[in-house]
Amino acid sequence: MYNFLLIEDSAEDASSFLDTIKRLNIAAEEELYHLDVAKTYAAGLKSISGKLNGIIVDIKLDGDHSGNEIIREIVGRFRVPVAIFTGTPDTEQNDSSPIRVYKKGEAGHEEILKELCAVSDTGLFNVLGGTGIIENVMTQIFWKNLYPQINLWKEKRAQGIETEKVLLRYAISHIQELIDDEVPAYVTEEMYINPPISQDIKTGSIFQSSTDGLFCIVLSPPCDLVKHDGRFKTDRILVCEIDNQNTVYTAMASKGQNKGGIKRDIQNAIKNNYTDYYHWLPQNTLFEGGYINFRKVITYPPEKFVEEYGRPKVKVQEYFVKNILNRFSAYYARQGQPDFDFKSEAAVILDRVVSVVVK
Repeated sequence: MYNFLLIEDSAEDASSFLDTIKRLNIAAEEELYHLDVAKTYAAGLKSISGKLNGIIVDIKLDGDHSGNEIIREIVGRFRVPVAIFTGTPDTEQNDSSPIRVYKKGEAGHEEILKELCAVSDTGLFNVLGGTGIIENVMTQIFWKNLYPQINLWKEKRAQGIETEKVLLRYAISHIQELIDDEVPAYVTEEMYINPPISQDIKTGSIFQSSTDGLFCIVLSPPCDLVKHDGRFKTDRILVCEIDNQNTVYTAMASKGQNKGGIKRDIQNAIKNNYTDYYHWLPQNTLFEGGYINFRKVITYPPEKFVEEYGRPKVKVQEYFVKNILNRFSAYYARQGQPDFDFKSEAAVILDRVVSVVVK
């Protein structure tokens, strides 16, 4: 069952929403939808819950209260889908806000409810909701793994170690361990964090040049980018340029192959088997993608880098950063086998082996 809360001081609008719920349940031939109505600001605040599948908020509420106050409360304390249904466009939401605004008289009640259901069905709130999977996993980790080690963490704290951040990292590693055997193959969006959590220069951060619009990725070792007294440990930021994917694919197609050959090249490229110096960055809704070109290495003084590139556009997720660094290191550490007269050497070895066997 989908459970919704409507915070609305208009009896007519509330009644209309309830009629829509009734009609949808009749069509579904079951009690699939449930709607509670809070007719005042105070009742709305009291009724907010992280267990809901969606909250619909009017902006103009009783007295001098505003639905914007309700939304701020929800965003600050809960993780639950929200929609605004109002006749007054005075909302605090901007174009980047995930909270959709529906105008009375233009949007239908069913449209709003179906959208909230679709958002709920993604599973995001089952994972990160107030009673979601993350909460359950963290409870398990807390009682089985972390709290039994409390004496260890008291000792670390006494040593002056910043245990909160260490425990956060340690808890994340436990979560990863729990889910490793249960999740399907990665989807390409998982490769990126957009917008980046930190605006600092980090290994795996992708920047765009203000001069020529080209993208690059920071591949300086993480230890070099640690700051002390506001300064990096290194005096140079190492980056690799990201080649436009269409340029790469056009070059493949121009080799005169048939479609089968081009397809094989593309498959090898996205598996990072096409050449040692390309590393695929997939195109999706978070980033336009491309190929890191390990041959196009540039270093900048930190101040000049910030002047040229500004803030990061997107961050590659840490798991994938390690893979990129491994391939980058392997590319520059590669060294071919020195040439020997392998034919004569093999003959010598063969004579030695035969002589041992004959004995």
